[in-house]
Parts: sequence; structure tokens; C-alpha cells
Amino acid sequence: MGAPRIGRVLLALLFLLGLLAAAPRDEGLGIVGDFVLTERSGRSVSKADLLGKIWIASFEFVRCTQGCPQISATLAQLQSELAPYPDVRLVTFTVDPEHDRPEELREYARHYHADPERWLFLTGDEKTIYQLLENSFHLPVQKNTASDPGNAVLHSPKLVLVDRHGRIRGYFDGRPDPNSPDPERDHQLNLRKLKAQIAALEYDAWYLPSDFPRFNATLNAVTAMLLVLGYAAIRRRLVRLHIACMLMALGLSVLFLLSYGYYHAVIKHGLTTSFAEQTSHANPPAWVGLVYQGVLWTHTPLAGIIAPLAVITAFLGLTGRLQRHVRLARWTLPIWLYVAITGVMVYWMLYRLYPLP
Repeated sequence: MGAPRIGRVLLALLFLLGLLAAAPRDEGLGIVGDFVLTERSGRSVSKADLLGKIWIASFEFVRCTQGCPQISATLAQLQSELAPYPDVRLVTFTVDPEHDRPEELREYARHYHADPERWLFLTGDEKTIYQLLENSFHLPVQKNTASDPGNAVLHSPKLVLVDRHGRIRGYFDGRPDPNSPDPERDHQLNLRKLKAQIAALEYDAWYLPSDFPRFNATLNAVTAMLLVLGYAAIRRRLVRLHIACMLMALGLSVLFLLSYGYYHAVIKHGLTTSFAEQTSHANPPAWVGLVYQGVLWTHTPLAGIIAPLAVITAFLGLTGRLQRHVRLARWTLPIWLYVAITGVMVYWMLYRLYPLP
């Protein structure tokens, strides 16, 4: 196999890596229109003040007894759990601005221990707020004058996730659904989806993968293909192709370690994703969890072993110590291939076998 053919094979593999790793970035569900409203502190807050921040919009009113206390309790939970993300804001819009003046909102916010820098409460002109809900957030709002004060305004309990550019990225339930078979479990699942999307938005940039787990699994998959191709090449005495494949596999493994470390240390702040928590909505059979644990418990220690082993094996080959290189490669190759394949299996079982609804 000549150099041009080798180059074509490797370019094809790199193209496959880019194709598999690419995930279209969500362009949003609409853009929030401009607004200028009054915060509980008395200062003005506009859409421009929130640009560059990730924020969660909620819609409540102080006298509400039909779900608002549950929405506020949800936001209080999120305020605590999203503390590691400094650019996230909670923004509560009152739907009863005639009654909810800044002083009423201050007292309401105090009851939920709302951080004035992280959780904003906005009031203002009723027409402006109602148009904002209907035209920008696409949510219904209507006065219910025949009702008691606790149900004076009919409005949506949804939370709306907005990105740094003012684009709506998703709608999430702000309170447990009373019609659900297991309201609290489903509500916490809903919040996990919200927090996962926030984690992705917090570090969203053109030069970073839009889906780190998928990107990392793709690195493992292409590494496995390169290892198989490299082994087949050396069996046919195609030394240059063998060297090229193995060095690329080593480079992708290094990239995987960097990507995996960045994702868990920076984006997830050291938090792990457990199989039981990730699949709790599906109630998988117990044996599936045992298979996952078996794969993970063998993958993890071998992944730690293969890093120095692969480097030493490559070094021996590149420096001409071929006998020692071959002896060590007989151990390195199967371990490396197992780690790469089980890395894909871990991703598939964790994120694709029982995907979040």
C-alpha cells in the first residue's frame, strides 16, 4: 500500500470521526423580545442585562395558591443546585403586577431565601408582561376575576430555559404533575434534564463538542477501528500504515483523556452520572445494571493501565527495539482494544439504552 492510499484511509477515518462526533447545535425555540421591568430592589432590568447569562424564567404571583408555592420551591432547589454555575440566573415574572409591587416581591423573595444577585423578581406594566408571555415565551396568561385572590390569574407553570443570546432552549415543568403516576420522581427527572441542558449551555462554544459523552464515545470507536486496521496492516507487513494507525490511535486516546477530564472536572464539577440515576425513569431489570457495573469495573482500571502501556509500546517501536515492542504489544493491543470498545458500551448503556424521555 503506497503513501497516497495510506493517506486516503486515514483521511477517511478522520472524516468518520468528525461525522460521528458532530451533533447539530440547538438554535432554540424562538427569541425573547426586548423588555424593561422593575426588579424587587427597585432597579430596572432589561433583556440586555441578561444577555451573556443563562436564565430560567418562571411566572407566578404573590397571592397565588394554585401552584406558585410549588414553583417557587422548585426554583429554591435549583438556586442551591445550580450554585456552581456562576452565569445562571433565575428570573420570576409576576403575572399580577397590579398587586405585586416591589415591596410585596421583596417579602415573597425573602420567604424563599432568594439571592438578590442570582434570583430576580420582576414587575411592571401589565400589558407589557402579558405580551411578553404570549409573544415571546408563547405561554398563556389570563385574569380570572370571578375567582378568589389565590387564583386571580390563570398562567402556565412552565419554566423556560433561555441561553446567553436570548434564545429559548426548552420548557420544563415547574411543579410535579398531579396526573403523573409518580409525580415527585417524574418532577426530579424533569429537573435533571433541565440541569443537564444548563451544563451544556454553560460551556457552549463553537470549538467545544455540543455533546461531550457522544464525542468521547466516538473517539473510542475510531480508536478501536484504527487499532484493528493497524494490526491488520502489520500482519501484511504494511509497516508505514501500521505506524500511522497506531500513532493516530494514541493521539485520539490522549484527546479522549483531555476531553473526558474537562467534561467531568469543569462541566460536571466532579459529579458522576450513575446508571441507576440515569435510568430510574425506565426501571430496567436488575441484571442490566449488573452488566453495566461489570463492564464499567473492568473498563476503568484497564483504562488507567493502558495509558502508560501504549506510550511505552509506541516508544519501543519508534526507537527500533522491535523484539521488546512486539512482546509488549501482545498485551497492549488486546487491553487497548477492550478499553476502547467498552468505552463505547458504557456510553451506549448509560445514554442510549434507556434514553431520557
